Amino acid sequence: MTAINKNRQMVLLTLFAMTLVVIGHSDITPDFKNLWIYKWVYSFHMPLFFFISGFLFCLTMPSDRLKATSMVSFMKKKAIRLLIPFLFINTIIFIVKSTLISDISLMQHPVSLSPKSAIDATFFHPMGFMWFLPALFSIFLILFPLFKFLKINNITGGGYLVSMTLILLTILALDFFMPKISFIQISSAIHYLTYFLLGILYCEYKPSIDGFIRKYWILIGLVFLILSISLILPKSVSALCGILFSVTFALILEERCSDKLVKISGLCYAVFLLSYFPQMFIRGPIAHRFPEVNKYIFSGISFLLGLIIPICFGLVFLKLKSKYHRLGKFGLLIGL
Repeated sequence: MTAINKNRQMVLLTLFAMTLVVIGHSDITPDFKNLWIYKWVYSFHMPLFFFISGFLFCLTMPSDRLKATSMVSFMKKKAIRLLIPFLFINTIIFIVKSTLISDISLMQHPVSLSPKSAIDATFFHPMGFMWFLPALFSIFLILFPLFKFLKINNITGGGYLVSMTLILLTILALDFFMPKISFIQISSAIHYLTYFLLGILYCEYKPSIDGFIRKYWILIGLVFLILSISLILPKSVSALCGILFSVTFALILEERCSDKLVKISGLCYAVFLLSYFPQMFIRGPIAHRFPEVNKYIFSGISFLLGLIIPICFGLVFLKLKSKYHRLGKFGLLIGL
């Protein structure tokens, strides 16, 4: 059983974050982006993903393991886990968009079937949601040597908190003053590093924080839920409120997390990678084929298919992989 499966709070958080992503990608018309649910989802769902990633980094890389792991071997594993699926899915989406979508006004960064456009879509402006993977890889590239240094030098207690505070302040300063760098999503990595670090801190001090949350969970949960859904706060504050609400209720509900949910949570990465395809099918040919149908009905269908199809595919694939081990190499391409 993996570390995340043992921590059922993180299972619930991952499932919740994945559901938010599919909701956010269920837009059929521009009007969808004016809905409260869309604005609420986009106020914190990506910070939540980086928060979870930071927590899992801390959970799966305790001091002894971190000290014994070289940066080359660590980044090699992250390249296999993050960049190989990125290159595979991003390339497929690039080919689909550059060959099948004629209206470039529908694209944030128009693409064409040319080497120059392919390079831009790979290294500078990935296809839609795919930016998350190189950004996360860049975060590991930045933080791994820093944390290895802290652990090798046995910096703990007050020294550790001071070091983390200095790192956070440096990151905030870079995010504010540094010019935008699109290459391998460096600017995005710097921006979301704060939430990644907060995830690490939560993991490091989880017993103390959880004790406080359990004592006042109703007050904490409701306050941060109300602040989050109000959508009146600055972006960073709203993101923190959404994360704190999510952490609180996932903690309180963790004992009700069933083994089935644990199993499905193992498919979240595949859902992230593959949900685009059924959702784009609904948004594109289906919605255009039936213009008389209310677009919000299609949004609902898009949401359901964006979850159900990747999950069903993942379950079937894992069963086949257990019988045909050669499928394991293909599984790397799709998060399975």
